[in-house]
Amino acid sequence: MVKLVLDIVIAITGVAMVVYHLIYSQYLLQGPKEHWITHLGFALLLTFLLSLRRRNKFWPMKLALVLMAICLSIYLWVCYPRLEIYGMLMANHLDLLVGAILIFLCLEATRQSFGWVVPIVAILAIAYMFFGSYLPEGVFHAMPLKSDMILEILTVGFADAGIFGPMIAVSATYIFLFMVFAALVQTSGANEFFNQVGNLVGQKVRSSAAMAAVVTSGLVGSISGQSGPNVMITGSFTIPAMKKLGYKPEQAGAIEAAASTGGPIIPPVMGVAAFLMCGITGIPYAKIIGVAVLPALLYVFSAGAYVEFQAAKLNITPQSIEVNYRELILRAPLFLCPLAVIIALFVVGYTPMYVSFWACIIILILSLFRKQTRPSLKGLMDGLVHGASIGASIATICAVLGLVLAAITNTGLGVKLPAAIGAFAGENLILALILTGISSLILGIGMPASAAYILVAVVLAPVLVKMGVNLLAAHLFTFYLANFSYLTPPVALSAVFAAKLAGGNFLKTAFESMKVGIGGFVLPFMIVWVGAFTWDFSVPSSAFISLVSCFVIFIGIQASLVGYFVRRIDYKERLLLGMSPICLMIYLATRSIMWFVVGIGILIILFLWERRQRKVLSMIR
Repeated sequence: MVKLVLDIVIAITGVAMVVYHLIYSQYLLQGPKEHWITHLGFALLLTFLLSLRRRNKFWPMKLALVLMAICLSIYLWVCYPRLEIYGMLMANHLDLLVGAILIFLCLEATRQSFGWVVPIVAILAIAYMFFGSYLPEGVFHAMPLKSDMILEILTVGFADAGIFGPMIAVSATYIFLFMVFAALVQTSGANEFFNQVGNLVGQKVRSSAAMAAVVTSGLVGSISGQSGPNVMITGSFTIPAMKKLGYKPEQAGAIEAAASTGGPIIPPVMGVAAFLMCGITGIPYAKIIGVAVLPALLYVFSAGAYVEFQAAKLNITPQSIEVNYRELILRAPLFLCPLAVIIALFVVGYTPMYVSFWACIIILILSLFRKQTRPSLKGLMDGLVHGASIGASIATICAVLGLVLAAITNTGLGVKLPAAIGAFAGENLILALILTGISSLILGIGMPASAAYILVAVVLAPVLVKMGVNLLAAHLFTFYLANFSYLTPPVALSAVFAAKLAGGNFLKTAFESMKVGIGGFVLPFMIVWVGAFTWDFSVPSSAFISLVSCFVIFIGIQASLVGYFVRRIDYKERLLLGMSPICLMIYLATRSIMWFVVGIGILIILFLWERRQRKVLSMIR
């Protein structure tokens, strides 16, 4: 009985949260900051209710969290007019107590949704605000701040950073309804469209199921933006298909992990990254997704090259995969129509909230036309609650990241750390890129792509911009590397999920996924060095040669990593082949045509040699 009542309360809360945001996207029911309070209040309440449903001996404590979330949200909403005017100057003791409890609730909600990594980072950031002034003079010495002032900055002062800063604004206005849209894509059965697209691709290539996984998982991951959960969604059918085809468990898991992790870099949705980037940089959404198209194609090309070379090495023969063209055509509008509306409305200049509202409405209407896609009332409610729960978890982590952002901006670290990296690198852009890349990978460990991007964008992107890197290229550089930390051991969360599904060894899966997803680690440097990525074609010949180099680089890298190029190649040949992409990368960095000629020359000579050897071996047999 208790569980039934709790399920009803969760359903009402989740649906109410969705309905409120849908209405607010069309009618401004209240001011922006009151909207943020309501948004966070719903998020905390739903997160703790979902936690309470998982019954255990700590249920009284979880119930207390639910009650505190309700009481604090009401307090902040009622007292907002006073706090907006006097919060930074005359906050009383009760205000500060409410602020401290709110910090605790946000940290706990984030811990329940994402684990300990982000809360620990936030706790260290808050401690730095309190005690950073006691550190020796240098990069990490912080400006002294009074305790009351710190709590006001972080919470009830409604400052430019903190819980009610730009991060929660991005969640409330950019992200939430797109998470609902992602849930409705699954509820409507649009996933079957992805499956049929994957099968269609699989008919044309030797790697069939593996190539289908690259395409399908990338498309689904673009909408969800959640690499780990996306592995569980699409991997449940792609991994068994790949194993049946002949891929080893670690290889099947690695392909799915890399494909799902690539989802957040694929336009036009890009998970939530494009919206975050838009909010942080002020660059129009249409320009961001326009620039992201070419890198996304190259990443898919690179992963596709891996699965094809690996299929050839494993002697996998092309498979005939049945494509249900009727379902492919009938379900295509469920995905393509909302997608077209999203792009068109953004190009015209409508706000993300307005766009996401119509994306949700259109996919709901289209799903009603066929019995196979028409959701039941319970299915629709479950989908809305699922979308709301994902949006709620993102809201809480954005609130916590606001704490980190406040620490960075109010202690002076945001100015001094980039200056220190810049001073160490000097005028050497390559060294600055390497240091920034390593920092991005480290900061991204164990964090969702959006959270990792926020950290590295605030701290590290300014270093590259100061050294003359294009603003958008600098942010894409940091985002790509932070995102692909999901593939890097020792954490490698995408590989953790994929290894479980595939029944393979975790570390082997993680290292293999880095091979499949090598594009995610190379592309950021290409984006900085190749002006064509940001649509700079002022020197057409140079742009053409650079783009050709990019495609050839991934052929050389994947062939040398897999050990197959025309035929199986030994370690000496792999080492020689690996010199080709290295030379071409040097060309991209230096624009010395000699390196391009050498890189292409190595590849052509080795290709001709291997083809000749293959003919000789076939004649002997």
